[in-house]
Amino acid sequence: MSQNQFLLHDHQTPIRLQAERVALYRQGEIIEAYNEKNEVYYLFFYKCKFLTAAKPNRLRRKSYIEHAFKKGMVFQAPHPFISQILSTNDSFHILSLQQLVKKLTATYTPQEKVFILTFFESFFPKKHLFTEMTSTFYEYRRNGQMFLGYQIVRILMDFAPKNSLVKQLASDVNFSKYTTLYNQNSKEIIAKDHIFVEKTLYAQIENEQCFLQLAAHLKKEFRWLDLIALYLTKLANTPSTAYYQPLINLLEHHFNKQEIELILEQLSCQLPTFLPLQQDLFNYYVQTHNVEAVLKMMKTHHFKLTSTQARTLGDILEQIDVDAEVIHPELLTTLLKAVLKHFPQKAEQLLTKYVIALLKTQELSYIKDWLNSFKEDHKNLQIIRKIDTMQRLNDNLEDMYSLGELYYQLKQHEKAVECFSWEMELNPTDPKPLQWLAKLYREMGMEHQSEGYRQLCINIQKRA
Repeated sequence: MSQNQFLLHDHQTPIRLQAERVALYRQGEIIEAYNEKNEVYYLFFYKCKFLTAAKPNRLRRKSYIEHAFKKGMVFQAPHPFISQILSTNDSFHILSLQQLVKKLTATYTPQEKVFILTFFESFFPKKHLFTEMTSTFYEYRRNGQMFLGYQIVRILMDFAPKNSLVKQLASDVNFSKYTTLYNQNSKEIIAKDHIFVEKTLYAQIENEQCFLQLAAHLKKEFRWLDLIALYLTKLANTPSTAYYQPLINLLEHHFNKQEIELILEQLSCQLPTFLPLQQDLFNYYVQTHNVEAVLKMMKTHHFKLTSTQARTLGDILEQIDVDAEVIHPELLTTLLKAVLKHFPQKAEQLLTKYVIALLKTQELSYIKDWLNSFKEDHKNLQIIRKIDTMQRLNDNLEDMYSLGELYYQLKQHEKAVECFSWEMELNPTDPKPLQWLAKLYREMGMEHQSEGYRQLCINIQKRA
């Protein structure tokens, strides 16, 4: 499958999906994906662990999923976050509410189970979700565990704030001391109710102190994906090395070069003038051999290559398949000059290679002008003298034989055929052009034509 494609199983039926975006919101992650009929599915995760998936009829207003995509940290595919979340889960199956509750009960704390159920307001009947949540509350109250029960009440206050039972519980005098602690964000609440704490900090993420506390909280829980997303979001709104350096450290620890390049590339669109980011992106383009991107950044930002970078790109230019890669001549000039400034000994080899490539689409006059920009520093190169000679010969039909030989040296067989064909017409009794045409057609794999010119050459030699 291609990047961000995966299978979702509805009972025994596999559904091929393509991820389009992911939202990270509080402890949850939601991947939005589409099938071949362009129908949408949502995959739900809690701290990157798969829960279930659902196909919506409609999304409720002010529901968790709406908040996730409007207020959460959203990243468009293709993105390494999506690949990371998908790759750390073995399989994806759609569960019924009963199956989901059973799974949550076995895996998470009662508070986490109730909070996770709030994710599904648009997919399961709200009254069924509410019944499951309140049953957890009543169990705590029967056991006299009032503080744990009140944690459930706080979740219900977000989930169904207008419900009469929720209003009654929220104002219950038995919970008044806990209400005070929550309203004061006391240390006891911060230590014991991480769901509430994260909600509170996330709502005030623009506040520097809240941002730092949330970052510390995520680091403590080893939730590095959420932490990277947090820094990306903060940096996009407030470009600063104070946020950028921790981000780079996290990226380098958890992602490979290609993944980092993609993340920085998307961030770069939001921060086109933030120089530390642009410089790092340029370095990654060099490391991942993204020649076209390197060329564009050299032109856009006037970046200069270090000796190490020049060596790397010089090696790439030597190895690149000019038949498969298309590089604009103007950008190529910029890159070659930067490389040859550090390694002038590569000039003959590299310029010859790219002259051969350019000759396939450009005229001699264009190649001559293109090489002029290198003459000042490399005036004694054989390739420059050769193109100058070819340009001079090109204007004289009597020099087609010599021009054909030079085209052959530069691997331009078709143009060499044109030259020797002209020479054959001008000197029909000379066997040499025929010998060349037989040789050229043979090397081009055109055996029938090659044999014809070979026989013609033999006949001319017999008559001589």
